[in-house]
Amino acid sequence: MKKNSRLYNALNTWLGQASPWAHKAHLTVCIWMVVALIHSGEVNLTRWISYLPCRGKYAHSKHRRVRRWLNNPRINIHRLYKPLIQAALADWQQECLYLSLDTSLFWDEYCLIRVAVVYRGRALPVAWRVLHHSSAMVSFKDYRDVLDQAARCLPKDVKIVLLADRGFVHKDLIQALSGAMALALSYPFEKGCLDLAHWQRLVST
Repeated sequence: MKKNSRLYNALNTWLGQASPWAHKAHLTVCIWMVVALIHSGEVNLTRWISYLPCRGKYAHSKHRRVRRWLNNPRINIHRLYKPLIQAALADWQQECLYLSLDTSLFWDEYCLIRVAVVYRGRALPVAWRVLHHSSAMVSFKDYRDVLDQAARCLPKDVKIVLLADRGFVHKDLIQALSGAMALALSYPFEKGCLDLAHWQRLVST
């Protein structure tokens, strides 16, 4: 794929619209990673190789280029991602916006805490945190910042429904939310449903 392709140009416009990139080369590598992700359909660096342009002739040259990007301290993923997810959700047309709060354990060593928008059977990440933690069970203090980050990205005047399993029914969470708004709690199909009319107010609690 060439730089002047429709997909590349669209991604360049979208990813570069409001994000504070420190260097244009950082944006270029990010675009090619997204292109590779779209074409390969999976998060697998080895499968991305054929879609990543690079002056080097060998696969390890492309590996190094991506790994340099991933380990670059000048690239703040959360700061770059926030304006993108805000723009994506700004014109939300549906009455409700469903969020999922869950955890995933990797290699029995790292725990990913994630808040995502549930839409058409997909989960679009809004905010996340990775802990060096050997269990998928976490306390409220572990994910409070993730909720705060997510709340700042949500559109206004939209009914927010937070979906989470029983592992997230913590007293501190209930107090933080119910202090500012009415709270309804139920458990359909192993899921807890927190009906939050204006969840953004969590930020100020």
